[in-house]
Amino acid sequence: MSPSRRPSSITAVTAAVIATLGSACGVNELRLAVPGKGDVTLNVPGAVDDGQALRAGATSELSVITADLARGINGGIGLVFDLSERIIDLPPTDTDGDSYAVWGPSEPRGLERNSFRFTVNKIDDAQFDYRLEARAKDASLETDFVVVWEGTSFPGGDTRGHGTLDIHWGALRAIDDSACLIGDLSVVYATDESPRRIDVAFVEAADGCRDETPTTANYHYEENDDASGFLDFAFTKNLHALAEDKPLEEVFAVRSRWLGDGQGRSDVRLSGGEIPADLATNVPDTTATTADIVECWDAAFNVVHTDTSPTELEPHLGHAEEGDVALCAFADASFAELR
Repeated sequence: MSPSRRPSSITAVTAAVIATLGSACGVNELRLAVPGKGDVTLNVPGAVDDGQALRAGATSELSVITADLARGINGGIGLVFDLSERIIDLPPTDTDGDSYAVWGPSEPRGLERNSFRFTVNKIDDAQFDYRLEARAKDASLETDFVVVWEGTSFPGGDTRGHGTLDIHWGALRAIDDSACLIGDLSVVYATDESPRRIDVAFVEAADGCRDETPTTANYHYEENDDASGFLDFAFTKNLHALAEDKPLEEVFAVRSRWLGDGQGRSDVRLSGGEIPADLATNVPDTTATTADIVECWDAAFNVVHTDTSPTELEPHLGHAEEGDVALCAFADASFAELR
């Protein structure tokens, strides 16, 4: 069968099994070409916020922020992977066993709102393309399908290799308003070398059910074989929220690093907002336009050292020097390099 002659329903499973008994190896190759959720998971150690004020011995605020951010990214990616993995665990409904395989379209049942179809194409021995499509339950035309997830993979030996993938949350929400996420998520990953690397980009992403303001943000993650690694990210927040005359938000560019046992260090570079004014007022001779904060934590995610540079800004930023810098898992500062 050619790709254009696909069975109309996943109820064609029995026929597909018969047709593909002689080509199971080829179908398995196509399945394995699709990256797994574990390939793009950010494994970041971190504590849960205990609500304590920042001080030596308290739970590290930046370790919590880093871990929460990673969990949020993993959740956004994982929804699509969970669905796709359930689909391709079934026999394909159409395949030639070597160059392509198609699963679906599925037959919506019960309260399911959408029909899904997953396709994998072998471009050559090194490259595979894949896509997950959806259409509303009451739709029937080929043109009713929208692409929810698509990517290109380059499998490598015993590992998943490297590749790119794009998740189009907004496309799904356009046909199903119960799907709250909007915008797009792009991932570039490499698992065939050490450190394992993942770059994540959110483009105009938000929770549409909560009328959130869409945001665009980039993250870079690396993980070594011993479970150590780092995450670069940035966010905005008003450091001076209690000061009525300082309404602007500052940019926090963060590099959080950790060892395999969980102890780590975050280096934060602050810019924008009220930072230039703070510097001009409190450090009049400086040419600096940014301020830095360091926060180190132990294996239990408790602060062992925190400090601000320049020190004249400590009272204004709320990060006075505490603890012992010698207890930091990493002795030297290292700042985010956001792509």
